[in-house]
Amino acid sequence: MHPYLQPLVDQFPEGIITAQEDSARGELWVQVKAEAWRSIAKFLHDDPAMAMDHMTDICSADYPDDLERFEVIYHFLSLPHGKRLRVKARITEDNPTIPTISDIWQGANFLEREVYDLMGIRFSGHQDLRRILMPEDYDEGYPLRKDFPTEGKGWRSRFDFLPRLDEPAEEWSEKEVPEDQRHQFMAEDKPQDRRRTTELLLNMGPQHPSTHGVLRVVLELDGERVSKAIPDMGYLHRGVEKLAEGLTYMQVVPHTDRLDYVCAMTNNYAYVRAVEKLVGMTVPERAEYVRTIVAEMQRIVGHLFWLGTQALDIGAMTVFFWTFREREVLLDLFEKLCGARLTLNYFRIGGVDGDLTPEILSALREFLRTFPEHIREYDTLLQKNRIWVARTKGVAVISAEDAINFGCTGPVLRGSGVSYDIRKLEPYGAYDRVEWEVPLGKDGDTYDRYWIRMEEMRQSARIIEQCLDQLPEGPIMAKDAKIIPPPKQDVMRDMQSMIHHFIIFTQGFKPPKGETYCATEVPKGELGFFLISDGSPRPYRMKIRSPSFVHMGAFDHMARGYLISDIVTIFGTYDIVMGECDR
Repeated sequence: MHPYLQPLVDQFPEGIITAQEDSARGELWVQVKAEAWRSIAKFLHDDPAMAMDHMTDICSADYPDDLERFEVIYHFLSLPHGKRLRVKARITEDNPTIPTISDIWQGANFLEREVYDLMGIRFSGHQDLRRILMPEDYDEGYPLRKDFPTEGKGWRSRFDFLPRLDEPAEEWSEKEVPEDQRHQFMAEDKPQDRRRTTELLLNMGPQHPSTHGVLRVVLELDGERVSKAIPDMGYLHRGVEKLAEGLTYMQVVPHTDRLDYVCAMTNNYAYVRAVEKLVGMTVPERAEYVRTIVAEMQRIVGHLFWLGTQALDIGAMTVFFWTFREREVLLDLFEKLCGARLTLNYFRIGGVDGDLTPEILSALREFLRTFPEHIREYDTLLQKNRIWVARTKGVAVISAEDAINFGCTGPVLRGSGVSYDIRKLEPYGAYDRVEWEVPLGKDGDTYDRYWIRMEEMRQSARIIEQCLDQLPEGPIMAKDAKIIPPPKQDVMRDMQSMIHHFIIFTQGFKPPKGETYCATEVPKGELGFFLISDGSPRPYRMKIRSPSFVHMGAFDHMARGYLISDIVTIFGTYDIVMGECDR
């Protein structure tokens, strides 16, 4: 047994069914009894030997033929020890209930609601267990169950969402803010020396431009101060995880472009890395360098997009034009690289689709020569601008402890001073072969998160430049006849290659039975793919751990006490894309 698991097994000999190490993939996992889960969860969080302080993700799998039909799967990370742990518990269809851990890890609140919404598993003791992506009155079942058809069920016409003219006006429904979470504001009635309660709820979005047209936030107000903010998501829910169950592993790649469509390259990267980890594939060295270069180009594109739109939301227009000027240069390079600018499809299982041409390399070096000066231009406009400072300094403060407890990652977590970057903790690509630093904030406010992203762009340029200097010769695709299709030029003139190509693209490849979680550091934080393989050409279950969704779980905590006008700033500070959030 792995020594890290020994204290857990010693403490709960009756509650732990299995404790194993997947040495091939470097993963630790335990199977626990559902009735013992609550005590085990507290031990994982509180005991210094375990110190599982970061709630990474919660998902579920459906096995209709098993006596214990549902499996609830928890992904934890110990930041002090740098260890990941997967915990699994089985429950029956007759009583699909397991204790909540949302009071231990606050980030479990939204994640448990998602499992309840899509799989129908109840979490006893949860304070607000209701649907989160599907409409609250959806009564046709649970979409991620295996007996739910991929094409969906006929529920109701979309026109039923439009209110009828004869309907009575309602400012809010009973379910928008649960009774036990409502705040009652007391105002003194001096003439009669009584107290009366007042409550004002305000819908912000989904039509509001800063909420991207697909997010609604129910604000509970005390004057202009926010005392509760309830995000209402699911307006863009497209069921990518459900669709993946009917696609081969290779066919899933284009769907990842549509998650975070602002940073499609890194979504491709995260997914293909998960599949490669599942099958145990080694990627050629040149392909690893090319992937790292392209991923950092995408990081710069993502941060430029964030900076321009965040500044525009707060009131600075010039920055928007300047950041999009540099963004266009990199998008032109993406277009030369793969023929697309936004929903990019360049990464492949085993490598990349095409090599970097001399023209692209020359243009990229020219971009790197001028880019540092452009960053200084942005700083000149914003760093000491009194409006920008007033709208970002001391706004949406989150402590390091709370950021960890909510499961935050990326600039949101590092802005609070927590040094967690997957590229350092679990190096991949060429990140361990170049020199770069992880910028950290101090105060955990919106200004610190702005500064983090500015520094990350400088570090990304530094990484790209070193990768270009070290770029080795060699192939850009792995060689594996069972998984990798033959080169296109061989397909056009060799019958055996043509048959091989036809079989892989029509039938797919079959990974071994097993499961894996692979995390990738994308511009918004930790993007993780959890894959369960049953040995068929299609994933039995694919779960996407999207940073946008997890960060929305901390929205209420970070919004309380601030002004209505700050909600736009708080929403922007996460760098959220709702396509990834609702996926």
